[in-house]
Amino acid sequence: MKRAIPLVAVVMAGLCAQATLATAQPYAEEPTDGIELPAVPLSGEHDALSVAKNPAGVGLLRGASFAAAVHAADPDAATTAGPGVGLYVGSSIGGGLLPNIGYGIGLEVLRPPERRLAPDPGTPVRLTFAYAPLVVGGSALGIAYHHFYDDEGSTLAGVDTWDVGLSTRIGARFAVGAVVRDLTTPDAGGAPVQRRYELELTSRPLATSALQLSLGGRIGEVRADLDGWLKWSWRVMRGLYFNGELSTRALFDLDGAAAPAAATERREYVATAGLEVSFGSVGAAAYATGSSINGDDPRFLGGTIIARASAVQVPSVFGHGNRIERVVLSGEMSARNLTGVIRKLDKLARDPGVVAVFVQMEDLSVGWGSAQEIRGALTNIRNAKKRVFAYMISGSTRDYFIATAADKIYVDPAGGLWLSGLAGTSIYFKGLFDKLGVNAQFEKIAAFKTAPEMFTRTAPSEAATLMRNRLYDSMYGSIVTAIASGRGLSPDKVKALIDGGPYTAGELSRMPKVIDAIATPDELTDVVARELGAYYPVASAPREVPDRWSYPAIAVIYIDGDIVSGNSRQVPVLGRRFTGGKTITEAIAAARANPAIDAIVIRIDSPGGSALASELMYREVLKTRGKKPIICSMGDVAASGGYFVAAGCDTIFADPLTITGSIGIFAGKVDVSGLLSKLGVSWKTFQRGKHADMASIFRPYTPEERAILQSKIRYFYNRFVAAVAKGRDMSAEAVNRVGEGRVWTGADARPIGLVDTFGGIDDAIALAKRRAHIAASLPVRIVSLPREGSGLLSLIAGQILGHAASHAAAIDIAHSWLGPLLAAVPGSLVVDPGMLQARLPFAMVWQ
Repeated sequence: MKRAIPLVAVVMAGLCAQATLATAQPYAEEPTDGIELPAVPLSGEHDALSVAKNPAGVGLLRGASFAAAVHAADPDAATTAGPGVGLYVGSSIGGGLLPNIGYGIGLEVLRPPERRLAPDPGTPVRLTFAYAPLVVGGSALGIAYHHFYDDEGSTLAGVDTWDVGLSTRIGARFAVGAVVRDLTTPDAGGAPVQRRYELELTSRPLATSALQLSLGGRIGEVRADLDGWLKWSWRVMRGLYFNGELSTRALFDLDGAAAPAAATERREYVATAGLEVSFGSVGAAAYATGSSINGDDPRFLGGTIIARASAVQVPSVFGHGNRIERVVLSGEMSARNLTGVIRKLDKLARDPGVVAVFVQMEDLSVGWGSAQEIRGALTNIRNAKKRVFAYMISGSTRDYFIATAADKIYVDPAGGLWLSGLAGTSIYFKGLFDKLGVNAQFEKIAAFKTAPEMFTRTAPSEAATLMRNRLYDSMYGSIVTAIASGRGLSPDKVKALIDGGPYTAGELSRMPKVIDAIATPDELTDVVARELGAYYPVASAPREVPDRWSYPAIAVIYIDGDIVSGNSRQVPVLGRRFTGGKTITEAIAAARANPAIDAIVIRIDSPGGSALASELMYREVLKTRGKKPIICSMGDVAASGGYFVAAGCDTIFADPLTITGSIGIFAGKVDVSGLLSKLGVSWKTFQRGKHADMASIFRPYTPEERAILQSKIRYFYNRFVAAVAKGRDMSAEAVNRVGEGRVWTGADARPIGLVDTFGGIDDAIALAKRRAHIAASLPVRIVSLPREGSGLLSLIAGQILGHAASHAAAIDIAHSWLGPLLAAVPGSLVVDPGMLQARLPFAMVWQ
């Protein structure tokens, strides 16, 4: 029998459909479906109910999830086998080294309306195991196994069946779910259960969870009966949702309790509506359902109550409770870790639940530029009307510089404050080389490109001394000014305090202008509570389900360590990182070509290195301009080759304490022939070509070769100047005036046009958002490039090296005693010997 079937869900969309219904079915609906779960979508955001609705959903769970559902229906009106009670739990394992795998289990005690269904479906219990072995990003494929328990001889006793599901999210606005139910078409009471195909499209028109619509349909394989539905979820306010569903399905009249009549087809229309409320980790929903058959005799059908609990919270109707957030700043901090810390502090400044931030510093080892970024982020928290408390056991000048951004500073009674100022050491090897018979030969442009002096002199040149003093004066002035501002002191008083340091905790207890109190960790709770006027819990923000399925992405590409040719690499035992030009150019090109990435930030913390690798990276940056916003954020050091790359960006951010500039080139080699002769070593070189062994360490340059080298350096210096002129929209003459190897602080670089504005990584990301037309209030996803190794071999290697670095006495000694020496030797010269160098004109070891 055929006729047009109006579908309520389709009518709501302005469409209509037809379906062909074949012979009458012995059940109003297949008895293997489990309990009714109205308004629960097949796609989009999932919880434990996906065990029953779509097994693929367990693969997309954001954490452990539990749900309980009760569906009650008038036994004289119900047309499905869905009434009953269900318990569901789901979670996932894996991630990182292992693939993500979702799993879940469900137990449903079914109480179908036996008077409305024939043959008698009994009162079965359905046990479900769901498994999602294939999870890629926002897509998952899952299977579910169902086994039914009932009294022997009952319709569903011992029946086994399988479902297969797919769930995928497409950007921030769309998701698709599909399920094939009863894949194995088991027999139930002697009649085959038909396979059903369900498909659902979910849309978030506003790209957020504020409004969600799901349109779906189901078709039976044997009878071609077509069902349809429209589900919605409207967020009335935080934590409160108005949910519902309109659906229609094909029914067949049943004559008596045993067999279908000669079959009058009917269509049932069902409307469900209710409220869902979230209290964070737990929540509940209640629904009422009414139905009408063929549009006649509308009636109340029943209701559903669903309760849930989850590790990842749904934003609570009560909002966040007030709390104190604790931030620990300790140890060495990589460029990527620093980005994470700065972004966390920025998030705390905007979090209405944070009343105060407690910053604990423990042996923090960062450069002055990084310290200034952290200090700026703490200042922003205070500007947001939140209190900031800093605690140190034994702090350095750098720790104190950061801490003076806080409202209050506390020091442990067993500690103190090593407030002693600013010092940097350069090491010179010429005296040693002379004794060993080693001859260092270098050419440079120009007077201030003093990097080779560590090999060619026993003391700094006049140009180097002038440049270093100017640099230190600028840095020291910025440090003193910041401390004075933070503690309400005059700059002269701060300088006097620094000259009088360091200080024990006992001395500090009598210096209220320097710190606020001496306190042990146990005492700090009461001390802070007195300052705030109340006790607040020290806690982190709960992990919540994100408001969107996807966020705009900004790539942050890190150039840290010496710049070398080829691929990036690192020597963990020696603590050296090398940025490879090939690795970075590939990362920039990939970010530019990826449509999911809206903007790029180049984060530079490098003294430079290979001139060739630096230029290759610069060219890739320049290719990106005009295609996507590309912003530079300078860290502690962005000099020479590091500045070469920065010059190609749209805008350059630096901190006043950043070390930058150093536009210059040098090259050379170390001739060890004298040393080898002293040791009794002899050699013979065979060559074809007048200058084949020009780079050889077994002989010095000839005057002609020095002229050739100087010509090469001049050529690359001119290219460097031209690149900066093009990138910064300056004349070559203007670049040359601030070039010739001169090094500047960020504070001095801004007035001369080498830097555009002051700010850290978060300021650069904020500008990238604006340039990409991303709303300031919308969070972004940070894609860190180049990706660091996370494979099994990388983990094993890291564990081995980390174990060696932590426990081998020889390496401990090397770090303790040879650390300054290792830091002083330019790594790019070791890795790329003979290459033209665009590198900071001195190596610094900070005290």
